[in-house]
Amino acid sequence: MSTPNSEFQGFAFYGDSANTAKATVKVIQTGLIIGAVLSALVGIIVLSWPMATLVVVAVLFGLYFLVRGIVRVAVGIFAPGLTAGGRTLSIILGVLLVAVGIFALKNPGDSLALLGILIGISWIIDGIATLVESSNKASRGFAIAAGIISVAAGVVVLFVPIDGVATLTIIAGIFLIVLAVAQALGAITLAAAAKKATQA
Repeated sequence: MSTPNSEFQGFAFYGDSANTAKATVKVIQTGLIIGAVLSALVGIIVLSWPMATLVVVAVLFGLYFLVRGIVRVAVGIFAPGLTAGGRTLSIILGVLLVAVGIFALKNPGDSLALLGILIGISWIIDGIATLVESSNKASRGFAIAAGIISVAAGVVVLFVPIDGVATLTIIAGIFLIVLAVAQALGAITLAAAAKKATQA
């Protein structure tokens, strides 16, 4: 029989003791919820605005990565239950995402190719971080799926020829909606696992 909270142990870079298990779950669940809302919001906006200019798209994604980065930095600084490695990883990745967001906001009209590169690299970074922070247990399946989707989206945006802003917004918008669904399901699944474990 598993001990209470053992379902939540096994996260890379997170403490595995029973005392930190609940804190770890809350950290990851909060991150998934914020990510789902943010991804859905930006995804819906870009898909409903197919004729958006390069400047508008750059500003939207600049804000997206800025918020994602701030959340990661905040988690790294303030979240309980993190090991030194997990804290450092979260802060470094958060700073990188913030830098990308600021760059996109300061240079929104530079070029479509540059925007695609920034979006692709940022999604790959964020996806790898999500995979590293997830364990291999079933209750984190949707978090792992979200990481894979993010990496795949980044690779597509980086290496698939994009011939216009409309094409970029459609590709990015679809991936954002799919990512939002995966993150939301991950948060729900994690909440169900938390309830089950506390009742064990």
